Amino acid sequence: MTYEQVVYTIDNKRRFGKACGRDVTQEFMEALGHPEKGLHIIHIAGTNGKGSVAAFVSSILQAASFASSEHYKVGLFTSPHLIDYTERIQIDGKQISREDVTRIGQQLLNMELKLEPTMFDYWLAMAMVYFKEQHVDYVVLETGLGGAKDSTNGLSQLPEVCAITSIGLEHTQYLGDTLAAIAGEKAGIIKSGVPVVIGEMDEEASQVIEARCDELGCDLIHATQVESDLKLGLFGGYQRKNAAVAVEIIRNLKMIVDNQTIANGLATAVWPGRMHVISESPYILVDGAHNPAGVTALRDSLKAEFPNQKFSFIMAVMADKNYVEMAQLIAPLSERIYTVTVDSERALQAKELADAIATLGVEAQACESYESAIELAKTFNEKIIVFGSLYFIGEILGSGYDKNES
Repeated sequence: MTYEQVVYTIDNKRRFGKACGRDVTQEFMEALGHPEKGLHIIHIAGTNGKGSVAAFVSSILQAASFASSEHYKVGLFTSPHLIDYTERIQIDGKQISREDVTRIGQQLLNMELKLEPTMFDYWLAMAMVYFKEQHVDYVVLETGLGGAKDSTNGLSQLPEVCAITSIGLEHTQYLGDTLAAIAGEKAGIIKSGVPVVIGEMDEEASQVIEARCDELGCDLIHATQVESDLKLGLFGGYQRKNAAVAVEIIRNLKMIVDNQTIANGLATAVWPGRMHVISESPYILVDGAHNPAGVTALRDSLKAEFPNQKFSFIMAVMADKNYVEMAQLIAPLSERIYTVTVDSERALQAKELADAIATLGVEAQACESYESAIELAKTFNEKIIVFGSLYFIGEILGSGYDKNES
């Protein structure tokens, strides 16, 4: 099989499996001889921010390795990807090669399992095999959906630290329709005696996590915000909260990392598609804010960075998102909102989104593509903010659209 054939076959597996993802991973790991054994895992869950926290932690660990006489390798497993599936699996900032995806992917696809793996299950299993082969020391592991039943929760290796970045209402059909219920699901990653770091969240959610920590005898560390003079590689005021979670994770590992190394790691962190300026003239910023909490963070960052300014927004979301609330949150900063349909069967149609936005009293127009939306927005000489589904952001970044093409 070619790389394209392997990726196509895996991509066309179920997105949501009949079996619990945790159970599938347990069977996968058993069949593979438990490649996860011996890895130093940092397990990160949360409604928003877990990708940014993972990027900060990975960057700090790489900085610590560089500063140490005993170098070690840092693996990173995240989802979804923006441009290429290989983004999901990285070692020291370098993506897995297509050759390794092809080789390991064929191995996994040829295995006979009792439970049916999803696309996510295959990529997680591939990551564990690859990390073991490459003698990785630390693995920064981002959950997919939820926590307790998530595929990443089926690894037999106890994590060194667990973290829950934030709790918001998301995927309510799977995780529950209250903050407490969702917090309970995400708290399922907590393991007996393993320290737990949590970010700022509503008391309703934090109480559930605190109770779980008490039950399992875990130290609970509340992260707040890093110092204002620390330079961050990720743009946006809310990233200081994510950075604080990352710093507390590092401080609770069984290793010593000095403050200067932490600062270096925070400053050099990279996470494409999050408050990412892709053009200065015209000014175009893209952000994967795909739920109300994410849009709130985007709005607050824009207000802080550009006081009293209004923007032209381009928005594209999946149909299962609370898109009306998202539009309500961003409306006070909007001169107009252009809508686009994401290239996905789960997408909300651009016209339906524009019609919903128009009922809020905001000028809205459906467009055939992000290119046509940008061309329309450019005529008003305002900063252009593109937000919504990460798949949508990935389409833009993958197209090579940048300031040279603007």
